[in-house]
Amino acid sequence: MNNKPRFKFAILMLSLVLVACSGGSAEAGCPEIDNREINVVATTPMIGEFVSQVGGDNINLTVLMPPEADPHTYDPAPQDAGKIADADLVFYTGLKYEPAALIKLLENSACSAEVLAEVGENVFPIEFKEGGHDDHDDHDEEGHDDHDEEGHDDHDEEGHDDHAGHDHGAYDPHFWFDPNRVAYAAEYIESKLVEFDPSNASDYEAAGKAYVTELKGLVGQVSELISTIPSQNRKLITTHESLGYLEAKFGLEVLSTIIPSLDSANEISPSQLVGVIDVIEDNNVKVIFIEAEAPSVYAETIVAETGIRAVEGLWVETLKEGQSYPEFLFEAVELIVENLRNTD
Repeated sequence: MNNKPRFKFAILMLSLVLVACSGGSAEAGCPEIDNREINVVATTPMIGEFVSQVGGDNINLTVLMPPEADPHTYDPAPQDAGKIADADLVFYTGLKYEPAALIKLLENSACSAEVLAEVGENVFPIEFKEGGHDDHDDHDEEGHDDHDEEGHDDHDEEGHDDHAGHDHGAYDPHFWFDPNRVAYAAEYIESKLVEFDPSNASDYEAAGKAYVTELKGLVGQVSELISTIPSQNRKLITTHESLGYLEAKFGLEVLSTIIPSLDSANEISPSQLVGVIDVIEDNNVKVIFIEAEAPSVYAETIVAETGIRAVEGLWVETLKEGQSYPEFLFEAVELIVENLRNTD
């Protein structure tokens, strides 16, 4: 019998006890920030990238997950508890993106619930429904034009409250496929850094404004790339429900996914597999994209049954070592465009 998982769990629980006993609990309060870099934790490399762009040299940033790891299946390490306990501020994706074990660790290890900052609920997330997304994109064009002139307060007060009580499992957390949503994330990150570290507010505000401007520029570039795909070719199949924002914002059509959920680790039934094959055949889909973080074991069956061409290496969840967000976005979009532009 393999006792390693039990041993690792025991070590993790011991870490939580030690954190509580050493003054890292909510009851003991959080350390004062007196003319020092604030300690910031981000759960994923993607969230860490957004935080870094706004926080710059004023923060001491720790990212829990390594590059190229699938966030859906991340297994928290025992030392993660201490990193979270020492943090003045913790940013996480939310919307049920991180594993339940990690969310529990955040809640149990943070010095206060006030330091936990859920990014995803502050980007006007789109609803997920099995078999497709609600293609509403109401906030994209208006919000950031207002932001540049007036600031971020309008979104913080109105849009964020709208989602405060929602069932997070009903919303798509993969917002990084729409640069406008990333701009909302940057606004939110900026507001939290200013709240916790007002002495460096001007730095955060300047960095946030510059980053939002850069992100707005990405929208046009992505649109231009996708416009080179013939309209009849803008339909695809992928591993799981990860491209909803790309679909809603830029006019692609994700007809089906191998795994009909937001979690790439989920299983599918034989009837669901037959359903994907039917969609491919009924719509004459030529290309299926296999995600790099979680290659599907079902893809070989689908390819054998339909003759569809499989394109591997689509990164959808996380950054590679040293990769920036624009590099991630364009790598994914260019792979899709290259293979949909000519499907013959």
